[in-house]
Amino acid sequence: MIANGSGDVSPASSDVAARDGLRRRLQRLGGPDGVMAGIAIDHRDSLRVTLEKRGVSGLAIGDMRRLKLALTRVLAPAATALMLDAELGALAFEQGAVPASTGLIMPLEAQGYEVAGDGRTTSLLGDFSPARAVVYGADACKLLLPYRADDEPSAAAQDALAAAVARSCHALGMPLVVEPVVYRWSTESETQYAAAFPGLLLSAVGRLQPLGADLLKVAFPVLDLGATGELGAIDACRALADACAETPWVLLGAGVDVDTFVEQIRLAGSAGASGFLAGRGIWGPALAVDPGEAERIARDVALPAFERCREVARRTGRPLRA
Repeated sequence: MIANGSGDVSPASSDVAARDGLRRRLQRLGGPDGVMAGIAIDHRDSLRVTLEKRGVSGLAIGDMRRLKLALTRVLAPAATALMLDAELGALAFEQGAVPASTGLIMPLEAQGYEVAGDGRTTSLLGDFSPARAVVYGADACKLLLPYRADDEPSAAAQDALAAAVARSCHALGMPLVVEPVVYRWSTESETQYAAAFPGLLLSAVGRLQPLGADLLKVAFPVLDLGATGELGAIDACRALADACAETPWVLLGAGVDVDTFVEQIRLAGSAGASGFLAGRGIWGPALAVDPGEAERIARDVALPAFERCREVARRTGRPLRA
């Protein structure tokens, strides 16, 4: 430690300690092998949307907390990292369902990103911050950014927010996971969107990567793996790896079926991805109203699916580096 005349730790020493803390926390997310096998259960408004699509509506906050507790109990022990929010994850925290051996990532964005519309920008939670994440014992914070690089006003606003949040996290030695989500314009057809998607994803990553992200959580760079073919998909993954530069990256699930996601993990790993961080594509079948039923389905269906993904990631992924 470097101390000044009053015995206080100097700013230089504080900066070194923050960097060391950031490095240790980031590496924890990859577990012993360094390759992330992460389960995302931080969904809030998107969880309600998913439930409603399955004919389940009107659940109270307590019901959703019990559902997240059931999912966390089953899936978190098998994961190197867990993404969980403070609000609907409250019971999981209170009942000790988050294993000490599993890295914890907590979201900073407010709800509302599921709302359709063009030019979307992110708002931060009013009652949660990187400092609160430290109190929870988190190993990283996450910032989700709806992103269209072809709309300069919204892209510039998202860039500024990402840079500011990165500074806040790094001052505390907290890594930041940045998740750019390329969305479809209201005026775009599905065909137009699919054609534009790879370039838009690369542009988003290229703009955000220099702004302080410690880990990028990104979509597979083509929307239709079957139509693109393996060679085309590998080329797209390599282009994505180039855009990520020195920042490690992992795949988000985007709700695709497990067979497709396993193949995506393999191809992305061959291009340098450090694993995955997936949500409803894994635990979606377990969205039952009764927590006991949810826990049973999670154990019988979601856990084996997650373990398939984890094994492929371990074989093909690049260990996280900090």
